[in-house]
Amino acid sequence: MSETANQTIPNRRQRRAAMKHQGILKMKSKLSLKDWLEVCKKTREKGNEIHTANLENADQALSAKLEELESIKMSQWKEEGYTDKEIEQLREVFAMTMVKDKSTWHTDKKVARKTLKELRLKLQERS
Repeated sequence: MSETANQTIPNRRQRRAAMKHQGILKMKSKLSLKDWLEVCKKTREKGNEIHTANLENADQALSAKLEELESIKMSQWKEEGYTDKEIEQLREVFAMTMVKDKSTWHTDKKVARKTLKELRLKLQERS
């Protein structure tokens, strides 16, 4: 599975065109039902493997992007004068706003805004 994760994975139209070019589709049409089901099973397994690899790649890319954004934000917060404890709270707020859970997004948004407002007031009082 690691081989498919590192290379560009063709979509269904591209795979079908490749099978037609190689003559696989013509060969499949001449198979018996049992053999046809076996080929379909193998194709489905390969498709599930490709889908899993695509999901893993997308998750890794998203998490890398969010980690990069978080590190940029942390350096900005340090420059603004937030303490380490406040930066941890800001990280939680950042996580709540960037990663949305459909069942709790509304309350998460309210809590994040409230926490952010309190932290800004603390920073202004210190300045």
